[in-house]
Amino acid sequence: MKVFTKTIWLFLLFAGIFSNSFAQNYTVKGIVLDTAGLALPGAVVRIKSGTDSIGTSANPDGTFTFGKVKSKQFTLSAAFIGYDTFIKQYVIEKGNTLNISDIKLKPSSNTLDGVVISGTPPVKVTEDTVSFNAKAFPVRDGDAVDEVLKKLPGIKVDKDGNVSSQGTPVTKIRVNGKDFFGTDVATAIKNLPADIIKNLQFIDDYGDQAKLTGIKTGEPEKVLNLTIAEDKKKGYFARASAGLGNSDRYNTNLRGNSLKGEQQISFDGTIANANMRGGGGDGITTRNAAGINYKNEFSSKLSADAAYNFNRDKNNTISSTYTQNILQDAGQNPLSRLEDARNNSQSDNRSHWFGGNLEYKIDTMNYLKISPNFNYSTNNGNTAGGSLITQDTLFTRRESTNFSNSNNINARANAFFNHKFPKKGRNLTIWSNINYSNGDSDRDVYNKYINIHSTATDSVVQNQINGQNNKNLGLNVGASYMEPLWKKTFIEFNYSWNRSATNSSRDVYDVVAGSQTFNPDLSNIYDYQFITNRAGLNYRYIGEKLNYTLGLNAQPAVLRGENLSGNIQTINKTFNFIPSGRFSYKFSNQESLDINYWGRNNQPGFLQLQPIADNSNLQNIVSGNPDLKPEFIHSIVAHYKQADWNAGKVIIANLRYDRTDDRIVTIKQRVPGTVNQLTSYTNTDGYYTLQGDYDISRPLSPERKFTIGYSGSGQLNNNISFTDDSRIEARNVSWRQELEFRVDLKDITNFEIETSYSQNLTHYSSSAFEARQSNRFEYGIEGRNYFFKDLTLGYDFSKQINSGFNNGAVRNPTLLRLSMEYKFMKNDMAAIRVEGFDLFDQNSGISRDVFDNVIVDRQVNRLGRYFMLSLIYRVRKFG
Repeated sequence: MKVFTKTIWLFLLFAGIFSNSFAQNYTVKGIVLDTAGLALPGAVVRIKSGTDSIGTSANPDGTFTFGKVKSKQFTLSAAFIGYDTFIKQYVIEKGNTLNISDIKLKPSSNTLDGVVISGTPPVKVTEDTVSFNAKAFPVRDGDAVDEVLKKLPGIKVDKDGNVSSQGTPVTKIRVNGKDFFGTDVATAIKNLPADIIKNLQFIDDYGDQAKLTGIKTGEPEKVLNLTIAEDKKKGYFARASAGLGNSDRYNTNLRGNSLKGEQQISFDGTIANANMRGGGGDGITTRNAAGINYKNEFSSKLSADAAYNFNRDKNNTISSTYTQNILQDAGQNPLSRLEDARNNSQSDNRSHWFGGNLEYKIDTMNYLKISPNFNYSTNNGNTAGGSLITQDTLFTRRESTNFSNSNNINARANAFFNHKFPKKGRNLTIWSNINYSNGDSDRDVYNKYINIHSTATDSVVQNQINGQNNKNLGLNVGASYMEPLWKKTFIEFNYSWNRSATNSSRDVYDVVAGSQTFNPDLSNIYDYQFITNRAGLNYRYIGEKLNYTLGLNAQPAVLRGENLSGNIQTINKTFNFIPSGRFSYKFSNQESLDINYWGRNNQPGFLQLQPIADNSNLQNIVSGNPDLKPEFIHSIVAHYKQADWNAGKVIIANLRYDRTDDRIVTIKQRVPGTVNQLTSYTNTDGYYTLQGDYDISRPLSPERKFTIGYSGSGQLNNNISFTDDSRIEARNVSWRQELEFRVDLKDITNFEIETSYSQNLTHYSSSAFEARQSNRFEYGIEGRNYFFKDLTLGYDFSKQINSGFNNGAVRNPTLLRLSMEYKFMKNDMAAIRVEGFDLFDQNSGISRDVFDNVIVDRQVNRLGRYFMLSLIYRVRKFG
């Protein structure tokens, strides 16, 4: 009996050891969302089964993964500041993996300030994100994402498909947190149908390190992230269109998408000479383009996205430019140099771009991301034109032709690694970047100068062939270590090393009577390196309402230049203490304010450094200054956001101040008895810019049938330049005020009435110079009316009234575009469309640019009146 009992105990012991050695491990993954369906990155997720407990933090897209769960039955909790903790029991009934999609955290009752939320809020603001619920901004069946964007407060979509948020350009689009078509925003917003989108998030992206550590410094990139509805993640949709018009206009497009869960393949191809989207853009453009985008989550650990874009743009631009150059001699005598120019330019540009991201979540503690990027482009162009320069009693007419061709290679690779230690909040980040560029260009420049004097006329002919090669290799490596001090405070140590090395070679040949002669005085080989070492310390506090970071960085910088042809060496060393700070205060779940300060160096370009003259234009001979110092820029930015979740009211305001020490500005020396001038560069202080904008949107009815919007922006620049050793300050003030009224009546109409007034005013430090002012008043209406179920009438009318521009050919263009579309076949799969563009044939681009002591008024041709008949075919299936 004893032997039998011992045998049983031994058997149970070995069985236990065996079962423990080969115990089944389970995988649990999911996503943490709020009640609006928005991801909550950084949410703390824990799993408890028996006495075992494991935890992790949600990824930037709200997802998480546990790879070694020992029990089928467990309790999961999820917590995030400002939200109630989520707790629920789960059982893995089939297989070894469980996907959890019902984790939705509700805002804490003590932070709602008495607001009762019914349904999903149309607008939500957080520290770095403004999110819109797509269902709150319905559009017509078959519309793409761009139509939703036009309805969002503070968002602008121009006729070329460029998107801006509160005046800041959106440079990248992501789908479910992954890059989509690289930086081709216009293609991306046309590629996705609106009805598959759940949320649209406009994010201030400070980079991968900021997502993991919360330490946010520098200038963010504005990114639009689109989340796809869960029931639309499996299926396909495609759209093909072909249009023919008068004046030999055509526009053909094919785009398609295939979705299988996290796998997505998208394609877009275009052949058109109707300036692509809406007829906007300078000049007349013929474009052939194709792009493909791929993203997939191969497993809970490995995911990737990649895109390839090809573009060929042929453009013809006819421009008139009127330039006012405000001069002042050592005796403080005022003088204006006026140039009236006409140019006809043709270009043929081709580019191949490839980029992507590979993300590997090695385990719950280690994360690796690799991002390669490659671009190859070629350009061929020619310009013919002339100009007349007037200065006092001097007149010079220039006739010129310019033939050029170039090819450029740009390659970049970024690597980012993060390790989380078992202690919560402690982590180590390491990154490295390498950039390489190589550009070759050749220019054949012909100029004829006719000098008109009071008693005689003479002329000078110049013909040069200029070949140039520029190579650059940039390296950057850095590390960051973050250590929690107390429950809500952290300290971060960081270091980065950056080196940029440039080699520039230039060969100039003078052409006389068809014979080429090498010019050693204008040819040279120039090398320069810019090296910085930056070490810093940041202190971070995270509270329920208050969140701030204070930091101090030390940065020595060395700029070395060497003219190999002339055996000239220069070296400039600088040292900066760079404080940084970020303050964020959350008044409530609907209102927040953040203020950010940072400093940075800006190195001079090699053309500004080369001590060799460029006399391809004898009226403005340019030479560099090898003794230039790097600029140092101080920036302070404030953002205020407020959203009424029930009413959909949104208030967004931004304010920015930049001050540049050792600003690189131009020095102009006049050549006596001529209109010619010599231009070089120097460092000076006193440059600053102040800019701000605001946007207020308020629906006038609960169902957002009527919406009113107010927006405005303003900017103050203090520009500095030197003429004949005299300092000139040009203070430029520009502002714009806009009023919008939008009507959205389902299946009846949606249109927007818009009116705005803007002004551009420049004052000079010398009272002898009169102020320069231009004004613009604009109004228009854009929208669509729906008749029955299948017929749509579209219209886009705008009027400009300009004054104060000095290019002599200013018009007040009236633009009108009309379209009619009829849908037919089952499920409206097909449509026929008739469009008329610029019916008054007055399309023209008018602009003013102010910098240094120069005002440039420019007018360019744009695509004029034409008509087009198009056939559109759509297929789609989800399930």
